[in-house]
Amino acid sequence: MIVFLSLVYVVVLVVLVKLRVIKLNLFWKLSPVLWMIALFFVLFVPMQWDAPSGPLNTSQSVIEVVPNVSGEVLEVAAEGNQRMQKDDVLFTIDPQPYQFQVDRLTAALAEAEQAVPQLEAAFDATIAAAERAKYERQQAQLEVERGQPLLERNAISQQDFDQRQLRLDAATATVAELTALRERARLAFASEVDGVNTTVAQLEAQLADARYKLDQTVVRAPADGFVAAMFLSPGQRVTSVPLRSWMAFVREDSRTYVVWINQSRLRFVRPGASAEMTFKLFPGKIFDATVESVVYISGEGQLQPTGVLPSLAQLRQSGPGAYAVRLSIDEFVPIAETVLPIDGLPAAATGTAAIYTDTMKPTQIIRRVMIRMEAWMNYIRP
Repeated sequence: MIVFLSLVYVVVLVVLVKLRVIKLNLFWKLSPVLWMIALFFVLFVPMQWDAPSGPLNTSQSVIEVVPNVSGEVLEVAAEGNQRMQKDDVLFTIDPQPYQFQVDRLTAALAEAEQAVPQLEAAFDATIAAAERAKYERQQAQLEVERGQPLLERNAISQQDFDQRQLRLDAATATVAELTALRERARLAFASEVDGVNTTVAQLEAQLADARYKLDQTVVRAPADGFVAAMFLSPGQRVTSVPLRSWMAFVREDSRTYVVWINQSRLRFVRPGASAEMTFKLFPGKIFDATVESVVYISGEGQLQPTGVLPSLAQLRQSGPGAYAVRLSIDEFVPIAETVLPIDGLPAAATGTAAIYTDTMKPTQIIRRVMIRMEAWMNYIRP
């Protein structure tokens, strides 16, 4: 750019000399050099931090699609590089094993719900049996008490008295047994969680889990986007173990524009500052943008967990580094629908971005010219 402006100055100077507006002397002969020095210190040096520029990259989040259940793939509905809406079907897993589990637990739940009234009836029956046993024990106790004076007067035999005592002992044991059965029936009937029988509650939870797994046999798109890597086909068996993904799904709303700005040129960059972007994908096109944020950390500043202390030589080799500045495009108008079937620039689209701060705005004119020159140079420069 300095050379270009210097050539413009020389052309203007030659015209003025030809028109005899100025007389060519030593000063005017040296003026192009002075002009270049003035441009360098007055415009180009301040421009480095008043309108910094750097390489631009576009990136997007990729979701590794791993199903929540395992099974054989019956159908693959998604197609590679085709736009999809959230919850559109990606592929379907054989639902029969999970349907069988739902049917089994549905029947078990119905049986458990029918058993609850039976538990209540069994509890009432044990109560009645325990009361009857207590009455029989009382009768046996009375017979023993009545037989004691008769035995002393030899009105009854010892054998007859012993039989009455045996009946009392048997009645006492029966009362103890029925009391335990009544308590057991009470615990079985009163075993509840939030007013629901525990067995019924367990089966309801198992049935809900089985229905969830059955629903997960249909794998759906997690967001608006497209499948970038399609290697799945019907008949293939997939697992829910997250050791391998079966699809790479690109989220359309996760597009990020990042420009790398050298540390020495970052001092005046603030969120909300205006910016311009040009991409190799769109030669001659300038996109207006806005600074979202500055990521004040880079790979050179990251400390990895290790037992080895960083050395000064490693720090020197890392260099001054650059910081990432996130940009948001103000408005994107697709240039060619056949090239871009998505709303926005594709991931890995590269180019250059310039940020315009609130200081030394006159110097920004040069940066605006430079980025437009680069946009047009993209036609001939790979």
